[in-house]
Amino acid sequence: MKFQKFTIKNYKGIPEIVLDLNKKPGSNIFTLVGLNESGKTSILEAVYMFQKKIEKENAHTYIPKSKQHGFTDSITIVAELELSENEIKDIYEFLKKKYKFILNLKNSTSLIKITKEIKFENSIPVENEDNDWNQTLWTTNFIGKTKQSVNDKNLIEWKKDAWHTLIKKIKNDYIPKILYYPDFLFKFPEKIYLEEYQGEGLEQEEYRGVVQDILCSIDKKFTIEDGLLERMKNQNKSSYKEALNQLLLKMSAKLDQDVISEWDDIFGSGQKKEVSITWDSELVTESQLQRYYIELKIKQGSDSYSINDRSLGFRWFFSFLIFTSFRKSRSTDPGETLFLLDEPASNLHQRSQSKLLQSLDKIVSNCKLIYSTHSHHLINPKWLSGTYIVRNKAINYGNPEESSSTETDISATLYKNFVAKYPDEQDHYKPILDSLDYMPSKLEVVPFTIFTEGKNDYYTFKYFSDVLLKNKYELHFYPGAGVDKYLDVFRLYLAWDRKFIAIFDSDVAGRKAKEMYISKIGFDIEDKIFLLSDIDKKWKNYVTENFFTDNEKLKITQSSFNDHKKECGYDKSRFNTALQQLYIDNEEFTFNKVTVDQFKKIFEFIKSKLEK
Repeated sequence: MKFQKFTIKNYKGIPEIVLDLNKKPGSNIFTLVGLNESGKTSILEAVYMFQKKIEKENAHTYIPKSKQHGFTDSITIVAELELSENEIKDIYEFLKKKYKFILNLKNSTSLIKITKEIKFENSIPVENEDNDWNQTLWTTNFIGKTKQSVNDKNLIEWKKDAWHTLIKKIKNDYIPKILYYPDFLFKFPEKIYLEEYQGEGLEQEEYRGVVQDILCSIDKKFTIEDGLLERMKNQNKSSYKEALNQLLLKMSAKLDQDVISEWDDIFGSGQKKEVSITWDSELVTESQLQRYYIELKIKQGSDSYSINDRSLGFRWFFSFLIFTSFRKSRSTDPGETLFLLDEPASNLHQRSQSKLLQSLDKIVSNCKLIYSTHSHHLINPKWLSGTYIVRNKAINYGNPEESSSTETDISATLYKNFVAKYPDEQDHYKPILDSLDYMPSKLEVVPFTIFTEGKNDYYTFKYFSDVLLKNKYELHFYPGAGVDKYLDVFRLYLAWDRKFIAIFDSDVAGRKAKEMYISKIGFDIEDKIFLLSDIDKKWKNYVTENFFTDNEKLKITQSSFNDHKKECGYDKSRFNTALQQLYIDNEEFTFNKVTVDQFKKIFEFIKSKLEK
């Protein structure tokens, strides 16, 4: 089962927003971009609230502050989920065996809508007819028939008992977990206690869960109780002692493989590091019971360090990787786990933030991730299709003192829709940078940059450069918003004395844009703007799509749109969406040699200009 969409209404300062996790081109990573106090955390909390048990005495804290004096309305979190084919087959067999109800697979939907609702009257939670103040409403459509029925019936109308039993099964067996990590990742415990004790902190419970996940990754039958505790308590018996030592070594090796190697891939190996796991126990005076625990340390050369002795960046990444890499594969978790991260790596160096983006791609296989950020270093153009700009419209960011502390009006706008509201933006990133109040530092290192005509060219060049040619040319492309939108950007790069070039189509628009830039900036820009026809004279009047054969265009489009037939003809929008999806998925497509060679020729030309 997968989460497809969340609709949030009246939660704190959110009038109503929709987070669509199923738009094309698809991505498993979704970014909430906005300034501090814009409402990003409220959105993550609302999504998490869908699965969180809400205590009645705390319900009033979710009412918008400006309405807490007398709120008569409902706070609703609506989640839309999709059943997998195997889950639908399982439901079919379950209903057939238990109730002799034959599900009509053609007329039954795989989509389920679940509404979590808290009703208020004058800011007091209202109980429903079942004396339940925290209501959950299900909207779905299971259609079928029994031996006694001639026509199809809706399951809920046919037998409510069967309906409630099925809903219980779906809740227990299919609905994915939502895991919210606000800040505790930094609190790495010196000792991880293997049994719950009174007064323990949240981090103990969470890290104990991680220990269980590591055990499951080695063998699903292992548990903390059987694999570790029982052996520790019987360590005077040689067989138990040896089995315990071997298991701890396997756990260490697993952490080396999945965490340390990932760290080395991102930051460079340097001196070899290994994880060492030891165990011990301590006597609890009050109860006279032994409390067993394990300790994780990092061995580097002849020295051994506590995790907390390492740098903040290492501690953060170590905790982040063990929580995500192992947790997403927990055997007891159904469906596609949804991770929520609030301002990940926000207090780390910008290099660490940029490196985090590299690890996220690997982590989100078989899961989804929503994370918030106010740092431009944590924005990846690869995920722009799933990026939302979050704003609190009630705040005057130019003069925050004029804003009311109780008024909130939080919005989340899909980036491509946000761009449409900025018709005069000078580049593709400007709306995001504007939303972050970003100003480049004079000391900032800017790489050699290749400006593309628009986002379609950007994704096309990035796909061939990074995916098919394995980043052989090490080129930095920049996604533009249009061939004539670079005037201020070009002036800025010239003022910085940074190396850059622009590659435009050799159509009428490309030629006119080049002439315009030369006339307004001067001849300093003339040797930095190139048309496709400047690379090869045969490419006169070429646009990027001309490099693909008709069959390639068809096959690429069909890779994302199964309903696209040959007779539909070439659909530019669908083609570019499908090519962007190939880039996001890092999926290699088999192209004609001539097609690949043409892009190689472009990249060789670019490289020659940047090396001058």
